Amino acid sequence: MSWKGIDKFEKQNPKISVNVFGYEEKNIHPLRISEMTAREREVNLLLLEDKRYVLINDLTRLLTSQMTNHEEKSFFSV
Repeated sequence: MSWKGIDKFEKQNPKISVNVFGYEEKNIHPLRISEMTAREREVNLLLLEDKRYVLINDLTRLLTSQMTNHEEKSFFSV
């Protein structure tokens, strides 16, 4: 799905915002952050190299794993 397709999806679903992240060289980075921030449901997707999307259930856990080896909890927001 293209970025325009995601924009169209967000317009058709006013309660959902969609963020897309990429994975390159063992690092997670944002590819598309929704401008629709005040929505009831936020969906975070990981775009794989073969152009498939995977749902990110816990963004904090995913990002913490690349930031630190410590057991402490970290929190991230998009």
